[in-house]
Amino acid sequence: MSTKKSVVSVVKAGQDVEAAVREAIQMAGGLEDLISSKSRVLIKPNIASRDRSGTGKVTDARVTEAVTKIVQRQKPARIVIGEGSAVGFDFPDLQDTMMALEESGTKAVAEKLGVPVVDLNRDSHREVEVPGALVMKTVKIARTVLESDVIVSVPVMKTHIRSAVTLSLKNMKGVMPGGEKRKTHQLGLELAIADLNSVVKPHFAVVDGLVGMEGLWEYPDDCVRVGVVGASRDPVALDSVFARVMGVEVQEVMHLQYCQGRGLGIADPERIDAVGVPVAEIRHPFRRAFEVVKSRYPGLAILGEKACTGCTNELISTLIYIRLAQQVERLDGLTVVLGEAPEAFSGEKAVVIGKCARKLEGRFPFVPGCPPGVDEITKKICEACEIDVQLVFQKREELHRTISGKIMQNSI
Repeated sequence: MSTKKSVVSVVKAGQDVEAAVREAIQMAGGLEDLISSKSRVLIKPNIASRDRSGTGKVTDARVTEAVTKIVQRQKPARIVIGEGSAVGFDFPDLQDTMMALEESGTKAVAEKLGVPVVDLNRDSHREVEVPGALVMKTVKIARTVLESDVIVSVPVMKTHIRSAVTLSLKNMKGVMPGGEKRKTHQLGLELAIADLNSVVKPHFAVVDGLVGMEGLWEYPDDCVRVGVVGASRDPVALDSVFARVMGVEVQEVMHLQYCQGRGLGIADPERIDAVGVPVAEIRHPFRRAFEVVKSRYPGLAILGEKACTGCTNELISTLIYIRLAQQVERLDGLTVVLGEAPEAFSGEKAVVIGKCARKLEGRFPFVPGCPPGVDEITKKICEACEIDVQLVFQKREELHRTISGKIMQNSI
């Protein structure tokens, strides 16, 4: 076994985010020998949904700006900021990647720096074979990604309901169109992450740990202000270090184990040289999603085997609105089924969500779609639990106005 260690930098970030990112990149080996004048560079932030910088849900535009400026200093042939937003945020002219890039401030950064942005969901795609595939023999990947010589992944630090954490490796799901994103959940998300990264692994990664998200990603309740950034040439090692910052042991993150097993990087903490701020000094255990579900909705049961983020995120939004309307107790005894429906499921009060669970249609109230809209989910659950849906929608609008006001205030 090789004794060579992967280097991961961890730097505290104050008001000067660009200086912190620059320091982190240099401590991790820099970009000088990775990027030449002939390089075509893709910068891939995590802008999976329509949320503003500072919420912890998307990569902070200040981090993306800093990374882009540092890449520009290498004078490559081409720089592109690319993203393909998550399932549920990939509907053209309704809510899509370009809207998400604009909402997050990323589009404004790109325009300021003269860098094009590409919606990887709407880019042309090519089907690529995965050598030694675990679950995906082929995968469709955006042309812009395949034509890039250097990929820089710039995720935000979050726990995840399906993969324990979402960092630089899972961030690469944005290079696939929506149908392929759904497929990863059906086949096995963590195995699919390893397959995907075996063909489009980032050459460098920078983590935005300014504000992260735990639990159900509710703003502001689930925000975690850590105030750090990190970088590495080994995305597996970087994700290993920042998983531990979030209080998640490496053994719990199966896609890190699979990626290490395929020789894509190092997950073993003993073989990683973490430089800068010690992990123990900034370790901040994040709460897991199901832990928060149980505490906030104690009478609700969720069956979500292999559910993708589309249905999961829409359901969570519905639950948030119901909680704001102070109607949580009316959820007692309800079971929500999404993803792969169990064969022998029976229940007195249940709502079935999404195309994957369609085989239960006719037996229980069913919300069609892939994914269904949050309004339809909210209506069906409110009907099943005898909740005033207009009250819930009223609280939703109040929440949106409050969030917009807080973010605008914090940006002044």
